[in-house]
Amino acid sequence: MAAQARKVDALKTHKKGLMQQLFPTEGETQPRLRFPEFQNAGEWVIRKAGTLFSNRVTKGEQGLPIYSVTMHDGMVKRDSFDRNFYDIEDAAGNKKACKEDIAYNMMRMWQGALGVAPEDCLVSPAYIVLAPMKDALPVFFQYLFKLPATLLLLTSHSRGLTKDRLRLYYDDFARIPLRCPAPPEQQRIASCLSSLDALITAETQKLEALKTHKKGLMQQLFPTLNEPEA
Repeated sequence: MAAQARKVDALKTHKKGLMQQLFPTEGETQPRLRFPEFQNAGEWVIRKAGTLFSNRVTKGEQGLPIYSVTMHDGMVKRDSFDRNFYDIEDAAGNKKACKEDIAYNMMRMWQGALGVAPEDCLVSPAYIVLAPMKDALPVFFQYLFKLPATLLLLTSHSRGLTKDRLRLYYDDFARIPLRCPAPPEQQRIASCLSSLDALITAETQKLEALKTHKKGLMQQLFPTLNEPEA
């Protein structure tokens, strides 16, 4: 278990370091690490977010699953949570997010509460749904939005008297300048990081399986109440 935990931690550290090199740091116009086919592709250009994503305001449709946005796991089916929700359950009262749209929690975007829709679905009317345009690959921007420097940028464009009241409306989001490469390089970076995430998930599941095995083993190796011996 200890060895597996170290493996998971090492992968997470590797991903953090990789992201620092695959995206330009403050003051830079291109990343320090580029894939061979993009070595001579030139500088990343600055685009206003509103030229990359439009605001989807489509009303919900009956029969679609409802998703919630989380800060660490992206978009997750609401019925997978072990708690009750008290917001609107009626389809017409929710928003529709199409597959590969980005949905974000208007009150928590500055903390990274966003995700890419894995399918057509319903989301809370309190969310903003971003429909990608032809030059925007959603998975790439999901990683870009999670960078510490981008989160600071999102915070600076959010409105509110205190941090716990900050809200990022679409009109303010649309004015944010984002430095990004052409779609082929977006795809290459997104594929690399997605593969690494899949590996981290697989190794984390192995760690959880070991913990479950240990728990079950201890239950059998030690007597329970009213049992004289194991």
